[in-house]
Amino acid sequence: MRILVAVSGMQHDECADPIETAASLPWPKDTEFCVLAMAENVHPPIAGLVPGGVGVSDVQRIADTAAANVAVSAAARLQDRGWRANSAELEGDPKTKITDFAREWGADLVVVGSCDRPAVERFFVGSVSQSVVNHASCSVLVVKAPHAE
Repeated sequence: MRILVAVSGMQHDECADPIETAASLPWPKDTEFCVLAMAENVHPPIAGLVPGGVGVSDVQRIADTAAANVAVSAAARLQDRGWRANSAELEGDPKTKITDFAREWGADLVVVGSCDRPAVERFFVGSVSQSVVNHASCSVLVVKAPHAE
């Protein structure tokens, strides 16, 4: 079985941890994981917001490096639990890149986390997990964040 776990570099209390869920389930012994972290494309207007004359390519390189570090760290968490896991990092829109990568890699399952965001934010920004559910060519497990009581 091949399981793609998509992670975000932005872990907040309102976001679920798909790595912990994936690591804790009773998968077949030969299961192979790939942890995918996304670095969204940095657009030229962001350069004006960054102090010190840092260019768009520098900001993009930082975002790419951060995503790669998140993927490697998350894959290590799976390996520490005894699973075979690799990491990958992509640049672009996570709504399309996750499903494209899952198809190309031959994933049997995609595991994504969900964040509890206000409805207006979901309306304007969209939901990555919902997009993956709608467009994946395989099954998708959406891990919900625990609700604070």
